[in-house]
Amino acid sequence: MITPDASFEIPSPKAQVLPQVENLCKAVLLLAMLFASFYAAEYLASALDNGRAIVALLKWPLIVVLAVFNVVLLTGMGILAHDAVHRVLFRSPFWNEFCGGLLSAFALIPFNANRQFHLTHHSYAHQPGLDPENAMHHHSFLYAATVGSVLALNAQYLLLLENLRRLHDRRHAIRMLKDVVCLGVVFSIYFGLLPVLGLSVWHTIVPTILLFPPVFAFRALSDHYGIPPVGRDSKERQDVFDVAQEGQAEPERRQREVSGWIVLTSPTLEWLWSHVNYHEVHHQYPYLSHRYLPQVFAATRGQYPYLVVRGYWRSLFNIRKLDYYSTAEDVRRRIDV
Repeated sequence: MITPDASFEIPSPKAQVLPQVENLCKAVLLLAMLFASFYAAEYLASALDNGRAIVALLKWPLIVVLAVFNVVLLTGMGILAHDAVHRVLFRSPFWNEFCGGLLSAFALIPFNANRQFHLTHHSYAHQPGLDPENAMHHHSFLYAATVGSVLALNAQYLLLLENLRRLHDRRHAIRMLKDVVCLGVVFSIYFGLLPVLGLSVWHTIVPTILLFPPVFAFRALSDHYGIPPVGRDSKERQDVFDVAQEGQAEPERRQREVSGWIVLTSPTLEWLWSHVNYHEVHHQYPYLSHRYLPQVFAATRGQYPYLVVRGYWRSLFNIRKLDYYSTAEDVRRRIDV
């Protein structure tokens, strides 16, 4: 239950206190849990291979369960990297970029290409033909749930390749180089270090990669799917490369717009996924660290036209029959007041 706090004041970008220690500890914990899961998968695979035939049948179902768990952890890392995209993971620019780049790479996402994709998405959120997430989710529900994440990842790797063609521009060259180095380090860990440690990639990272799109979609579909389109005067999209360039609508107009959902979920999942379930709050205040999103939601719930649903399973059940760009009437029948 979220209790409104009338005394809470939304902090400015510089006045907010970033949970730097918590962010670091969470990142280390998620990585430790990921590698513990890899070891568990290899141990179970070896033990079941040496067991009776009927017991050996449990091998792949258990590996699939652990792979799903791995994607949940990698999603948590990707969301921490999302705070780094907005430069609110750490105050230090170096550590923000370094940790954000590595966390993003562990989720197989090129960090700076993702920043360009994501900040452009913020500037044109849920605007048909302009929002880069159109390619990800502007499809049938089933297609978006199975292929959408692959399309989004492909779009970000295409941005990375596009920067390869801009090596004459020092800024693009540095962004590309950072992404290539981080991805190279992580791919070396996944496909070089794991086998050296005696962990088969077929029991660990390969099932995780194969299950990443549908498991990631479990959360991502509940960001914007099924909401009426946002209309503005923009005719052409201008890509945004950093937070200083991010275009914002007039505050009054932005507060009247709704482009994302609020999904009220368990405290554990809120912590693990760094409060990204308050997605519309994040779009209203993209400069805020995730730690403030629940408080801002409680303080502004009576001011903004939030669309609220209780739980990710109910969210998916609600939006499964909606179009990506739905109507206000269809949406209002599916929210929890």
